[in-house]
Amino acid sequence: MSRGGELLRGLVLVLAVGVAYAVAVDAPFTYDDRIEVIGNRTIRSPSEWAAIAGYHPNRPVLIATYAANWAWGGFDPTSYHLVSFAIHALNALLAWRLATRLLDAERALYVAAVWGLHPMCTEAVTYVTGRSDALSGTFWLLALIGWIDHRRGRRGPGLTLGAALAALLTKEIAVLLPLALWATSRFALADRVAWRRWLPFAGGVALIVALRVGLWGWPAPEVPRSLVAQVLSQAEAWCVYLRLWLFPVGQSVLHDWPGEARALGVAALVGWVLAVGVLARRGGLPAVGFALAAAWLLPSSLVPLKEVLAEHRSYLAGLGFVLALVGGLPWHRAAWVLVPVLAAGTVARNLEWTDEPTLWRGATEQNPGSFEAWYGYGDALRFAQRHAEAEAAFDRALELRPDDVNALVNRGICEVQQDRPEEARATWQRALRADPRSCSAHNNLAALDLRSDALPAAAAGYASTLYWCPGDLVALRALGGIYEEMGDYRRAAEMLRRYAELAPPGTERDDAERRLRRIAP
Repeated sequence: MSRGGELLRGLVLVLAVGVAYAVAVDAPFTYDDRIEVIGNRTIRSPSEWAAIAGYHPNRPVLIATYAANWAWGGFDPTSYHLVSFAIHALNALLAWRLATRLLDAERALYVAAVWGLHPMCTEAVTYVTGRSDALSGTFWLLALIGWIDHRRGRRGPGLTLGAALAALLTKEIAVLLPLALWATSRFALADRVAWRRWLPFAGGVALIVALRVGLWGWPAPEVPRSLVAQVLSQAEAWCVYLRLWLFPVGQSVLHDWPGEARALGVAALVGWVLAVGVLARRGGLPAVGFALAAAWLLPSSLVPLKEVLAEHRSYLAGLGFVLALVGGLPWHRAAWVLVPVLAAGTVARNLEWTDEPTLWRGATEQNPGSFEAWYGYGDALRFAQRHAEAEAAFDRALELRPDDVNALVNRGICEVQQDRPEEARATWQRALRADPRSCSAHNNLAALDLRSDALPAAAAGYASTLYWCPGDLVALRALGGIYEEMGDYRRAAEMLRRYAELAPPGTERDDAERRLRRIAP
């Protein structure tokens, strides 16, 4: 193919991805975006690189991109989406270039189009927190391309080594990237790489892991789950991922899959083990694609996470599935009819992401008996200022889990927003009976007293917060203001000093320091 023809194909691929995602360019932040982006105060000071790198020690490259977005447009979600869309468009191009090294020109473009326009990519692209997967995917693809070129004598190992390091500093799942590289050599290139060739990769991975464990410890499980339950539930999750990539019907922002040891999990695990044996024996592109999917999915399958499965985790695994199928099945040009169907599905999925309540209502429809789904739906309605509907959703969540403190706290917020402060007080007191350590409940009760100018009661409430959560920034800042208004400058200075020591760089800390200089020169 001529150079001009390749450029035209690449341009059409990028434009198609752009059109499929354009409808979600102003989609709101949702779910963990409020923690990892909006709640991440370190990104608000892009020049403070040490703070940015320290926020999430395994993902400094990712956090740096959020800081760049903040410098560009603050918390305007459009800038974050534009960057994420550009990353995915680049990944579609890289997937195409990778596929051209493994397939003929037409099927290579088909692989990139199917994967790049597949609805299952949406969560890793439109969900801002999903950028960890999309950006990590960029470096995985660069490493794979560089590795194939290196083994064929077209370039040195520098691109692969650099991309592998960047992947490790973007998301910890890159620890098994060498597995994908090995499978590519073994099954696609029929190249038995000498063991010493793997030393740079093994050494780099070992160094990163050792630094992570030495400085911050081994990743803690988010939920208690036995090893057997973890393995079997993940075997089921992999089947769900494969089904959704084959038939993207029933997608949801939340798949409340049980993290339990079940007979279904045993059957799934046996099936995967048999698949590994068959593919390893036959080799070829199906084995490469499966190895890529496994290398991508295994790291997040080893640590018990709150959500057994999440669509964004299967981002590059999907490319592995597509490569395996296209490389293992007979080819016919009629297969191109699937591409516009998938693109339409991606547009429809992105439209759901433009309205957070709609997104979470879909989760309740998929999981009607799930506390998490109803809680997420209530939170989405609350942020949309639809407080009466949010209260009803939280009530449904509390029917499923009566003493959940977070649902009670948010229900109380909805009551305040509907001008029912005493009902909110009763709800937050109920939350404290369920868990006296709920700092959010203490803070909200104190805020009610502050709103009524009951300064001593508000001070006592915030002091209760600090008893349980000594570093709570909301309580420290509020107490500094309350004591200053009460004329107790010594205690006001103490609260503001503690706040300034703990708060990340930014306007709020600067304001606290100015107030501190004023009352305690």
